[in-house]
Amino acid sequence: MADGEARPEEALAELAAADVREGLWSRVRAWRQTPFIAWALVSALALTGIVFWHTFTAQHILESADARTWFLAATTGFWLPLVLLLRDSPDNFAQGPSLRLPLISLSLTAALTATVAIDFVLSDKQDSLGDFMTYSPPVVACIASVLVLALVPLAWNAANLARYHADQRKASSHAGAPTEGEIEARNAEAMGALVATLFVGGVIAFAICAGIWNDSFSFDNFIGAIIGFLVVGAFGVVIFIEPLSDFGPVKWLSRVFGSGAKAARPLAATYDAVDTFLVRIVAVMGGMEHRTVAGRYGILGGLLTCFCLLGWYLPPRLGLIPCVIGLLMAISVSRLWSWVEDDRALAALTDFKPTTPYRTDMREDYRDETLLGFAFVFFLIPIMMRDAHWSGYFGSPRDDAMFKLPAGPVSFLDWFGYFGIALAKAVPIVDWAEIYNFGQPRGDGAGHLIDFGSVASRHAVFMARATVDLVLIASLLQAISITGRNRQQKRLYKAGTDPQNHYRSGLIDRLDPFVEKTELRRAMYAALKPGKFWPDKSTTAQAAHDEHFDLRVLSKPGYVDFRHYNAERLAQMHAEYKDPVARAFIAAISYERPDFSLVPRLVLLDQLAEKGAPESELYTLLKRIENDLAEDPRRVDLSIAELRSILLHTAKRAGLKDFKRDVIALLQRCTPKREVIEHLADVAGRSDPDAFQYARVAAVQAICALAQDKPDQADVRFAIEVLEQVLHRAPGQSTVSAINNGVALLRTLLKSLQP
Repeated sequence: MADGEARPEEALAELAAADVREGLWSRVRAWRQTPFIAWALVSALALTGIVFWHTFTAQHILESADARTWFLAATTGFWLPLVLLLRDSPDNFAQGPSLRLPLISLSLTAALTATVAIDFVLSDKQDSLGDFMTYSPPVVACIASVLVLALVPLAWNAANLARYHADQRKASSHAGAPTEGEIEARNAEAMGALVATLFVGGVIAFAICAGIWNDSFSFDNFIGAIIGFLVVGAFGVVIFIEPLSDFGPVKWLSRVFGSGAKAARPLAATYDAVDTFLVRIVAVMGGMEHRTVAGRYGILGGLLTCFCLLGWYLPPRLGLIPCVIGLLMAISVSRLWSWVEDDRALAALTDFKPTTPYRTDMREDYRDETLLGFAFVFFLIPIMMRDAHWSGYFGSPRDDAMFKLPAGPVSFLDWFGYFGIALAKAVPIVDWAEIYNFGQPRGDGAGHLIDFGSVASRHAVFMARATVDLVLIASLLQAISITGRNRQQKRLYKAGTDPQNHYRSGLIDRLDPFVEKTELRRAMYAALKPGKFWPDKSTTAQAAHDEHFDLRVLSKPGYVDFRHYNAERLAQMHAEYKDPVARAFIAAISYERPDFSLVPRLVLLDQLAEKGAPESELYTLLKRIENDLAEDPRRVDLSIAELRSILLHTAKRAGLKDFKRDVIALLQRCTPKREVIEHLADVAGRSDPDAFQYARVAAVQAICALAQDKPDQADVRFAIEVLEQVLHRAPGQSTVSAINNGVALLRTLLKSLQP
């Protein structure tokens, strides 16, 4: 061989090494965490350079306290990307966000709150004297950096989750050219946005004018006449709307309004974007996508508590910022509740069709979370009033430029009491406070109450009362509408008959998930026979029907008769429920109905996967199967065909990383071994592969594990052969690496098995 020529085996080794280097670099570039690690490294180098500059040069740039504080604030550039490394992976968004980021954010916010509160208490400042502590710019930067470190990762994670849900809705939708009905709906929304904007703008303009000219001009008769004409005109339009619709001028106005509606579409789109931001981002930052009640209440309540305390203990100008964030968070949870209730109404109208374009998954109704947020609103508003007064934005607080304060210290209870009086004047129907002179100065002129001091104070109280009106009225009306809709659902369920289905007694055959859960529990306990042991996991359908439940009770008024419930939904409930009493109750119903049978959970999981059921339902059912296996493996018939079918039906669905891995783990428990290896090879890339690398890698790892379990030479050779077949299909860099590592391991194992 001539000099300079490489040997064949050396050339092959060099090519293999080059492939490995290229593959490693490709994985580094493709890794979603790489930009954040690079960000942290660059920040660390910059901060280290500053420390070296201070230590090893004559310029001690970190000698002063302000310089060290600025340096501390700058470390956010290093810590922020590290915290962002903990954001949730899109591969598992179907299970909702984890608690890692919220707990870190809540801890940081709580630590900042405690520090600020201790500093305020130790400084012994009295707000009645207006001598609040003032923070230097570097200290303000530190406070801002902690808030950024606490809230930006939450917002980032919420944005990723919103993007994932948007992709899921886009993949399941069949969007095309807008129909005539959709165009009319858009015009109606645009006109509604325009009218609402004009109305709110008019109210604001009136409030400004009334505040400026209240002392020199009387609005009583003038405004009363306008309101009277508007009310009479509204009644007239409603009464004569039908005959007026064919009148020439009315048609002309209709065309004009139609053109105005088209022009107002950007306004409606803006409002919709703001609403979507509140629900998809801010509400999720408040913990609303978490699966546990403790998680949602803990995150929301903890953050709002910190915002209230920060609003009170921070200097007034800074204190307004956390108060505004807390107010937006409470409103966002309310908007999410409204979205859920809209989807519930839509589900009832469309007979719960899975193709209905829901905006939420209707897993929780968020009513209690909304009420918790509104409870904090009643603390945030008086704190905002106090901060606005002392901020100096409306003049010198010492001169009562906004509110007139009584002599002496003014505590939180004083501001809360003043707001309570405003509440008494704001609540509709019971506006009794002014009748008994509540909140009015005494006749002797003693200044013992907070009172109006300027136009700004009147505007502040007006906004507070308007907020309370909107909060209370909206909540009350929504609660009433929910109660009415729930009753209507039950009436429709019991109304009329369906000649095509003997077991469907009403106009609808199922209820929305929240009503369903409540009514099933009521019916279940009502049908239990007294004096009998409650059914357990081993209770058969016949035993449940004959010994434990008297289903005739369901025909009594006040109960939902689940004997006529949707069969498909009953089967799904039986599979999803963990309570043995509920499962036995549904089994007893199935004993009377030949139109449906209680299929095994694994079969139902395959059916749900085929129908594209929500990810939460797939995870719930899979967890039930795993629990059954842990309790008694003999109760679960693991079928290779069913498990492979589940993987086929979810092959192109994102957000199911743990789900697919768990299904592959179940497939790994099946026999015969070689048939399982064949199917796993198909998942890994040989035929009908999964669309995601993590599933392919999991399949390769499962093949290797099967070959190493009670190994013999034939099975190990078979596994190596199958993996090499997958390798020839170019399954992707991560899978190729897993195959190469697995084949090397199996070849070593094969040598050890040879005599």
